[in-house]
Amino acid sequence: MITYEFPLNERIRKFLRIEEIFKKMETQMSNKKEFSAHICFATYFDIMSFASRGDLKVELIQEIEKQRLKLKSKIKTKNNIKIQTDLNKIRSQLEKAKVLAGFTFGGDKFLHELKTRAASPFGIVSTDFPEFQFWLESTSFTERKAYFKNKLNDISSIKIAISTLMHLLRNNVVSHSMETKTEEIQYKLDPSLKNDLVIITLPSKPKCFPNISSNKYAVNVHLKIKSGKSQTKAIKFKLGIASF
Repeated sequence: MITYEFPLNERIRKFLRIEEIFKKMETQMSNKKEFSAHICFATYFDIMSFASRGDLKVELIQEIEKQRLKLKSKIKTKNNIKIQTDLNKIRSQLEKAKVLAGFTFGGDKFLHELKTRAASPFGIVSTDFPEFQFWLESTSFTERKAYFKNKLNDISSIKIAISTLMHLLRNNVVSHSMETKTEEIQYKLDPSLKNDLVIITLPSKPKCFPNISSNKYAVNVHLKIKSGKSQTKAIKFKLGIASF
């Protein structure tokens, strides 16, 4: 089964993008043999471009508090109490977090020079930047990993907040079984409800993927067959709508 997600507003689109960038860094950091310092620096700069924005921190604190109050009004269960406790902890961490401006890096000239070069057409090239080449040659694999881990510690509260909020959103999904023979289908939305995310789950066969568009009233799904051939059998899938 393959799961596709489509945001229904800019706020969730932003959360999804941030979540994916953090996952890119995690993929590099979890590599036990070797990882690309070039990719890690480029990804780190992407992370800092949004993490250092004060409005993101405020927005996350507000959303965390909103979810905490919602849970507080519900029946007290062990799971709800645990989530409330986690949300309180995350809010506290966000409030205490001091993220350096992503364009100055606290006066770190090495990082500032790397960021400038990362924005160039050729990206970070060690032969053009001897200091970076020296850093690569004089540090071990373990030391380089520790360097990035230390840098990410300052923004870990943002990563945890995004991950927690998206987990809560996905758990609120209401799924529907769908079927189409025309490769196109429309699902009507209730405009009185706040819809945040479309989640579509397709089997590996048939070999197709969804192109999704939406407005306030409906989600339109066009299933594109990878082979380019028309689908003769009905395609069955699940479509879910998630909201906070």
